[in-house]
Amino acid sequence: MVPISIYIVEDELILSSILKSQLEGFGYEIVGSAPTGEQCLLEIADLSQQGREPEIVLMDIHLKGEIDGIEVAKILIQKFNCAIIFLTGQSSKEIYERSFRIKPFGYLVKPVDIEQTRMTIEIASYQRRLELENRIYQKELEKLLEKRAKEDSHMINRYQAIVENSPFGLMVIQQDKIVFANHQVNAMLDCNAEDLFQIGRDAFLERCCPDDRDKLLPIFAPEPLVRQCNQWKPVRLKTLTGAEKSVRLCFKIIDFEGNTAIHLTFSEIP
Repeated sequence: MVPISIYIVEDELILSSILKSQLEGFGYEIVGSAPTGEQCLLEIADLSQQGREPEIVLMDIHLKGEIDGIEVAKILIQKFNCAIIFLTGQSSKEIYERSFRIKPFGYLVKPVDIEQTRMTIEIASYQRRLELENRIYQKELEKLLEKRAKEDSHMINRYQAIVENSPFGLMVIQQDKIVFANHQVNAMLDCNAEDLFQIGRDAFLERCCPDDRDKLLPIFAPEPLVRQCNQWKPVRLKTLTGAEKSVRLCFKIIDFEGNTAIHLTFSEIP
């Protein structure tokens, strides 16, 4: 089993040396240590390039130098996948509020209890591993969803191209309203899409010549008496401009977005 790798940031050199010795005695790998935040950032960046980025960083909050341990931890979290455990000799509210915002994996109060340190390291390592696995899972899921979305979009575009370029007029009437019509229907009825969607079932029937209207009534009944017509029926329609056109029509009762609807197919008779 690969040992947990640890980097120590502590400006008390004696404490740093004791921690290093005790943790190595537990079988942990100490990949480096530094007394300042500046040195820590440089060395961890170098370790990361070598593929030896530490799993755990034991970070003293009060460090010598221009930046304290909390600021160093913020930078590490942004650039690397290290789990931060803070070391502090103080327990002021201000320090905890500042440090808590970056969501550390634990706190150790000086003087450090080595058994508590060991337990905190084991828990932090486990939580870090879960987080990394979750990130990988999320990325894989995002890639899968993106792939599915592209496939769905491609399929939708294909169907849309087929429907809109069909030589037949395609219309769906549901709950007494026209809810779908392709461009060919607009051309047959000499209207635009906005005008067409204002026409309800009864208005559409009114545009059929009286002799042909009776043929369609069984289709447009609240409970259609006929479920499907596989043969083309000749029907004369009045367009929105008042002209009369002869078309052939067939239909089928379908499920459209969870509700019963009438799917009509038109073919204009020259």
